[in-house]
Amino acid sequence: MAKTANRDSHNPTLRLGQELVRRRLVTLTQIRECVAAQTDLERRGQSVPIGNILVTRGIIGMEDLKETLASLGFLFLFCPTCTCEVPITNYERDRAYYCTRCSGELIFSSNRPAQRDTTGPFSRPVDDDKQADPAIGREIGGCKVLSRIARGGMGTVYLGEQLHLGRQVAIKILAPELAKDSVFVQRFVQEARAVAELSHPNIIHIIDAGASDGSFYFTMEFVEGENLNQIIQNRGRIPLDESLVLVGQIADALVHAHGRGVIHRDIKPENILITSTGQVKLADLGLAKRTLDQNASAITQAGSILGTPYYMAPEQARDFRQADARSDLYSLGVSLYKMLAGVVPYDGNSPIEVMMKALQGDHISLDKFDPEIPPEAIALVDRMMHVEPQSRFKTAEICRKAIGSLQRHLAAKREGQV
Repeated sequence: MAKTANRDSHNPTLRLGQELVRRRLVTLTQIRECVAAQTDLERRGQSVPIGNILVTRGIIGMEDLKETLASLGFLFLFCPTCTCEVPITNYERDRAYYCTRCSGELIFSSNRPAQRDTTGPFSRPVDDDKQADPAIGREIGGCKVLSRIARGGMGTVYLGEQLHLGRQVAIKILAPELAKDSVFVQRFVQEARAVAELSHPNIIHIIDAGASDGSFYFTMEFVEGENLNQIIQNRGRIPLDESLVLVGQIADALVHAHGRGVIHRDIKPENILITSTGQVKLADLGLAKRTLDQNASAITQAGSILGTPYYMAPEQARDFRQADARSDLYSLGVSLYKMLAGVVPYDGNSPIEVMMKALQGDHISLDKFDPEIPPEAIALVDRMMHVEPQSRFKTAEICRKAIGSLQRHLAAKREGQV
């Protein structure tokens, strides 16, 4: 499995902004204005949390902020006596909270020195390849862990050897601190089950899943190759014909997944792996949900990984639970745009700014990057990443047929038949 990135999975500003919008306490415009103010303060050497700015401007109340932070796992109350912080996950309005060490009353303050326990799920240590990894060399699920491949929002992926068959596999192990949280364990199991239900040549195949010595894991096929983002970085832009071949394979994978009620919700170049033979593999269904699984929305509501803002559909940015098959097609369209342009259609200084631009839908036309890109290809990409879901392709199957139709049209055009 190629290395992937997930830099926005636990971004506090993004998480807080999205949850406040979902609760209808603020608008995205208000969030954008406060993010701009926060950036301006940072230039002056002042670090002010976005929540404080919202309260200071009178956009939300302090109790609303604390309640929302608690629902996300971001609320820590401060003890001015012993300078420790206490995490609060179930905040009750107007209730007094007391320090478990000195019995002093806890207060909410974001600008102070403190002794915070940094082992919680929202303050994971920075990955450092030079640090010793206790998992390496360990045997888990009949496999020996050989080396680390990548670390993501929910766990770490390792290269391993399946001992009884002597073949290489990828092993995903849930982060130890997350294994203590029943919600994260349930989501990890959900990912394993979602992948296990899918059997398609363009989707990473799961081999086994289980628990061993307190660790939750699943093993999957190991793909020798690069992810699409690495290829774009190395080559700049990918020619149209080649891009359509790659995207067509992902569309095939989505036809299979959507047909079985599984929505990916995090389609992006980092999760699209290309083998040495040119075969495409869709990876990392960590955000996948079943359209018919009532537990999926409950898990998401409990405080979730959100996806990647650059590729996230507008309706998914408004409310993560509302993502459907058309949201995957939007993300695939943005991925195709990046393949052809070398850049994402919407960029910004913060995740909120990116999402605001995506909601407006204004982006540079692809022919500005390459005048040889025909109008038919531009129309395909624009339809896939249309702001309104109802204006996109209704299903992955229809989208796949449109891609195939464009490929045939371009081939006939080159041969002078059009």
